[in-house]
Amino acid sequence: MTTLRRGRRCVLAAVSLVFAAALFRAQVASALVTRGDDVLRDGNVDGAVRSYSRARWLDAGSAVAADRLAFYLVLRGRDGDAVLAYAVAGDALRFSPRDPQLFADRGFAAERLARWRSAESSFAAAGSVARDPRYLHLAARMAQRAHDASAFRRDLRDALAFDATYSPARAALRGTDR
Repeated sequence: MTTLRRGRRCVLAAVSLVFAAALFRAQVASALVTRGDDVLRDGNVDGAVRSYSRARWLDAGSAVAADRLAFYLVLRGRDGDAVLAYAVAGDALRFSPRDPQLFADRGFAAERLARWRSAESSFAAAGSVARDPRYLHLAARMAQRAHDASAFRRDLRDALAFDATYSPARAALRGTDR
């Protein structure tokens, strides 16, 4: 058996790393999300956003990475963060079209951007998928900001269809044309 020269060993190691990265990208992305969560617990939002971005880059189909990235971009609130969060959530919805967290993330980003109709439709989709009246109540509030009375009433009625005792929707619907 012959020994490989140093250059060949480096090439072999590099090729092995490329194959390992391709085979285990979802696991590495998951580890980066966990790393971002750890960094976030230490109060470093920027570091967490970097980890979530790397995870998203490695595994574009990771709904968890996209959710965390979009959510913390909206919370961080720097110039351009809401636009990026809206794009990240929208792109991730192509891979996970029934993920209520991604719909909610897109809704919060749209709200930051004062895109009331987009926020309303995103929150309404989150509420419908999750069967959660809170998202539908948010959708109604976005419809109200868009001066769309029929969407406002529809979203409140949908919220009450999931939970007839949900008092914020009941109170908001009171006094409107039912």
